[in-house]
Amino acid sequence: MSLPDMTYDEKGRLIPESEQTAVWLLGGLAQIRVPGAATRNSFTVVQHTGNRGYTTPVHVHDFEDEIFVVLDGTLRMVCDGEEQIAEAGSTMIVPRTIPHGFVTTSPNARFLTIHSTPQPDRRPQFDLFLDAEIPHAKALTLPTEDVGGPDLDHIIALGSQYGYGYAGPPLTP
Repeated sequence: MSLPDMTYDEKGRLIPESEQTAVWLLGGLAQIRVPGAATRNSFTVVQHTGNRGYTTPVHVHDFEDEIFVVLDGTLRMVCDGEEQIAEAGSTMIVPRTIPHGFVTTSPNARFLTIHSTPQPDRRPQFDLFLDAEIPHAKALTLPTEDVGGPDLDHIIALGSQYGYGYAGPPLTP
């Protein structure tokens, strides 16, 4: 299922889970809760669920600011070379062009990422990246070894098309 053909609604809009896209990403589940098209392309909201070790490579967003809101569990985060521990209830703000990454250090974690672009002529790219280039999850569960989603090299190769740059290897718990 690809992103629904959705436009901004002046009166507001309910987005049922049945219309939300989900992908298996680097060992975790990423659900696009609010696509950019529903917000006049000002922001995208993605819910992540992962077990210990769910991580991304250290990377940079050229055009998007990113906010992490930790709902459950603990993440070890690196932002501009500085390491921080983000527990449930923590929020981390990462301005665009700042190298950053995360890894789940608790047995499991659930968190939101909010991707916004302060540039009126650009739209958040993260939902487009997930929707266009990564196979969709077959269920709203974590991937298994049999069906794990794309590998890290594939993700890195795609990044430049969406304004993301590789800045270092994935973090470890």
